Amino acid sequence: MSEEANEQVQNEAATEAETDVEAKEAQAETETASNDAAQSEAQVDPKDQEIADLQQQLLRTRADFDNFRRRTRAEKEELSQFATKKLLSDLLPVVDNFDRAMQAVSDADEQIRTGIEMVHRQFQAILSQYGVTPMNAEGEAFDPTRHEAVMQEAAEGVEPNVVLQELQRGYLLHDKVLRPAMVKVSV
Repeated sequence: MSEEANEQVQNEAATEAETDVEAKEAQAETETASNDAAQSEAQVDPKDQEIADLQQQLLRTRADFDNFRRRTRAEKEELSQFATKKLLSDLLPVVDNFDRAMQAVSDADEQIRTGIEMVHRQFQAILSQYGVTPMNAEGEAFDPTRHEAVMQEAAEGVEPNVVLQELQRGYLLHDKVLRPAMVKVSV
Protein backbone atom coordinates (compact mmCIF):
# COMPACT_ATOMS: atom_id res chain seq x y z
CA MET A 1 0.00 0.00 0.00
CA SER A 2 1.07 3.37 -0.66
CA GLU A 3 1.41 6.05 1.81
CA GLU A 4 -1.52 7.89 0.38
CA ALA A 5 -3.78 4.93 0.69
CA ASN A 6 -2.47 4.30 4.17
CA GLU A 7 -3.10 7.92 5.08
CA GLN A 8 -6.58 7.74 3.56
CA VAL A 9 -7.40 4.61 5.60
CA GLN A 10 -6.11 6.34 8.71
CA ASN A 11 -8.19 9.43 7.91
CA GLU A 12 -11.27 7.31 7.35
CA ALA A 13 -10.65 5.45 10.62
CA ALA A 14 -10.13 8.75 12.43
CA THR A 15 -13.30 10.13 10.84
CA GLU A 16 -15.22 6.98 11.85
CA ALA A 17 -13.79 7.25 15.36
CA GLU A 18 -14.76 10.92 15.51
CA THR A 19 -18.22 10.07 14.24
CA ASP A 20 -18.53 7.30 16.82
CA VAL A 21 -17.35 9.70 19.55
CA GLU A 22 -19.78 12.37 18.35
CA ALA A 23 -22.60 9.83 18.20
CA LYS A 24 -21.76 8.62 21.69
CA GLU A 25 -21.57 12.22 22.94
CA ALA A 26 -24.91 13.03 21.30
CA GLN A 27 -26.44 9.90 22.84
CA ALA A 28 -24.97 10.83 26.22
CA GLU A 29 -26.35 14.36 25.90
CA THR A 30 -29.77 12.97 24.95
CA GLU A 31 -29.72 10.62 27.95
CA THR A 32 -28.56 13.45 30.20
CA ALA A 33 -31.29 15.71 28.86
CA SER A 34 -33.95 13.05 29.35
CA ASN A 35 -32.58 12.36 32.87
CA ASP A 36 -32.64 16.11 33.58
CA ALA A 37 -36.20 16.32 32.25
CA ALA A 38 -37.26 13.39 34.41
CA GLN A 39 -35.52 14.89 37.41
CA SER A 40 -37.03 18.32 36.73
CA GLU A 41 -40.49 16.71 36.44
CA ALA A 42 -39.87 14.96 39.72
CA GLN A 43 -38.73 18.26 41.21
CA VAL A 44 -41.66 20.23 39.76
CA ASP A 45 -44.28 17.87 41.20
CA PRO A 46 -43.28 18.48 44.84
CA LYS A 47 -43.20 22.21 44.17
CA ASP A 48 -46.61 22.12 42.55
CA GLN A 49 -47.88 20.05 45.45
CA GLU A 50 -46.41 22.49 47.94
CA ILE A 51 -47.99 25.42 46.09
CA ALA A 52 -51.37 23.69 46.10
CA ASP A 53 -51.00 22.91 49.83
CA LEU A 54 -50.10 26.51 50.60
CA GLN A 55 -53.07 27.78 48.58
CA GLN A 56 -55.41 25.48 50.52
CA GLN A 57 -53.86 26.63 53.80
CA LEU A 58 -54.35 30.27 52.73
CA LEU A 59 -58.03 29.64 51.92
CA ARG A 60 -58.58 27.96 55.31
CA THR A 61 -56.82 30.82 57.09
CA ARG A 62 -58.97 33.38 55.30
CA ALA A 63 -62.14 31.48 56.21
CA ASP A 64 -61.00 31.20 59.85
CA PHE A 65 -60.28 34.92 59.94
CA ASP A 66 -63.68 35.78 58.44
CA ASN A 67 -65.36 33.57 61.04
CA PHE A 68 -63.30 35.19 63.80
CA ARG A 69 -64.23 38.67 62.59
CA ARG A 70 -67.93 37.76 62.40
CA ARG A 71 -67.88 36.15 65.87
CA THR A 72 -66.00 39.11 67.37
CA ARG A 73 -68.50 41.57 65.89
CA ALA A 74 -71.43 39.59 67.33
CA GLU A 75 -69.76 39.36 70.75
CA LYS A 76 -69.07 43.09 70.72
CA GLU A 77 -72.70 43.89 69.88
CA GLU A 78 -73.91 41.55 72.63
CA LEU A 79 -71.46 43.03 75.11
CA SER A 80 -72.62 46.56 74.37
CA GLN A 81 -76.25 45.50 74.84
CA PHE A 82 -75.67 43.62 78.07
CA ALA A 83 -72.77 45.55 79.62
CA THR A 84 -75.12 47.32 81.99
CA LYS A 85 -76.98 44.13 82.95
CA LYS A 86 -75.54 43.98 86.49
CA LEU A 87 -76.32 47.62 87.24
CA LEU A 88 -79.84 47.36 85.85
CA SER A 89 -80.44 44.17 87.77
CA ASP A 90 -79.33 45.89 90.98
CA LEU A 91 -81.77 48.77 90.32
CA LEU A 92 -84.82 46.52 90.01
CA PRO A 93 -85.35 46.16 93.80
CA VAL A 94 -85.44 49.96 94.03
CA VAL A 95 -88.23 50.01 91.43
CA ASP A 96 -90.03 47.29 93.40
CA ASN A 97 -89.79 49.40 96.55
CA PHE A 98 -91.30 52.38 94.70
CA ASP A 99 -94.19 50.14 93.63
CA ARG A 100 -94.72 49.09 97.25
CA ALA A 101 -94.47 52.68 98.47
CA MET A 102 -97.17 53.78 96.00
CA GLN A 103 -99.46 51.03 97.24
CA ALA A 104 -98.81 51.88 100.89
CA VAL A 105 -99.40 55.63 100.65
CA SER A 106 -102.98 56.49 101.47
CA ASP A 107 -105.09 58.92 99.47
CA ALA A 108 -104.68 61.48 102.29
CA ASP A 109 -101.00 61.82 101.46
CA GLU A 110 -101.63 62.91 97.86
CA GLN A 111 -98.48 65.06 97.59
CA ILE A 112 -96.23 62.24 98.78
CA ARG A 113 -97.95 59.85 96.39
CA THR A 114 -97.45 62.27 93.49
CA GLY A 115 -93.75 62.62 94.31
CA ILE A 116 -93.25 58.86 94.50
CA GLU A 117 -95.07 58.38 91.18
CA MET A 118 -92.85 60.98 89.51
CA VAL A 119 -89.65 59.28 90.71
CA HIS A 120 -91.10 55.89 89.73
CA ARG A 121 -91.89 57.10 86.19
CA GLN A 122 -88.39 58.55 85.91
CA PHE A 123 -86.87 55.20 86.92
CA GLN A 124 -89.09 53.38 84.41
CA ALA A 125 -88.07 55.80 81.63
CA ILE A 126 -84.36 55.32 82.34
CA LEU A 127 -84.75 51.54 82.41
CA SER A 128 -86.61 51.57 79.10
CA GLN A 129 -83.82 53.69 77.54
CA TYR A 130 -81.45 50.82 78.29
CA GLY A 131 -83.82 48.19 76.90
CA VAL A 132 -85.42 47.02 80.16
CA THR A 133 -89.12 46.25 79.86
CA PRO A 134 -91.47 44.76 82.46
CA MET A 135 -93.10 41.38 81.82
CA ASN A 136 -96.81 40.85 82.16
CA ALA A 137 -97.18 37.34 83.58
CA GLU A 138 -100.76 37.11 84.84
CA GLY A 139 -103.01 34.93 82.70
CA GLU A 140 -100.13 33.55 80.62
CA ALA A 141 -99.08 29.92 80.45
CA PHE A 142 -96.30 29.13 82.92
CA ASP A 143 -92.89 29.31 81.23
CA PRO A 144 -89.97 28.21 83.43
CA THR A 145 -87.56 30.32 81.40
CA ARG A 146 -89.55 33.49 82.21
CA HIS A 147 -91.33 32.67 85.45
CA GLU A 148 -90.31 31.38 88.85
CA ALA A 149 -93.17 29.46 90.48
CA VAL A 150 -93.16 30.00 94.25
CA MET A 151 -96.76 28.92 94.93
CA GLN A 152 -99.38 26.62 93.46
CA GLU A 153 -103.11 26.88 93.90
CA ALA A 154 -106.13 25.05 92.58
CA ALA A 155 -108.47 27.39 90.74
CA GLU A 156 -111.84 26.56 89.20
CA GLY A 157 -112.31 27.36 85.55
CA VAL A 158 -108.55 27.83 84.97
CA GLU A 159 -106.41 25.35 83.12
CA PRO A 160 -103.37 23.88 84.89
CA ASN A 161 -100.01 25.69 84.57
CA VAL A 162 -101.46 29.16 84.11
CA VAL A 163 -100.07 32.11 86.07
CA LEU A 164 -102.74 33.20 88.58
CA GLN A 165 -100.87 36.03 90.29
CA GLU A 166 -97.62 37.89 89.85
CA LEU A 167 -95.90 38.19 93.23
CA GLN A 168 -92.81 40.01 91.95
CA ARG A 169 -92.59 41.58 88.52
CA GLY A 170 -90.14 40.13 86.01
CA TYR A 171 -88.11 42.19 83.56
CA LEU A 172 -86.60 41.64 80.11
CA LEU A 173 -83.39 43.19 78.81
CA HIS A 174 -83.51 43.35 74.99
CA ASP A 175 -85.99 40.47 74.94
CA LYS A 176 -83.84 38.29 77.24
CA VAL A 177 -84.84 37.60 80.81
CA LEU A 178 -83.14 40.00 83.22
CA ARG A 179 -85.14 38.80 86.21
CA PRO A 180 -87.82 36.11 86.10
CA ALA A 181 -91.24 36.93 87.51
CA MET A 182 -92.18 35.27 90.83
CA VAL A 183 -95.62 33.82 90.27
CA LYS A 184 -98.45 31.72 91.70
CA VAL A 185 -99.45 28.95 89.28
CA SER A 186 -102.70 27.01 88.90
CA VAL A 187 -102.71 23.26 89.46
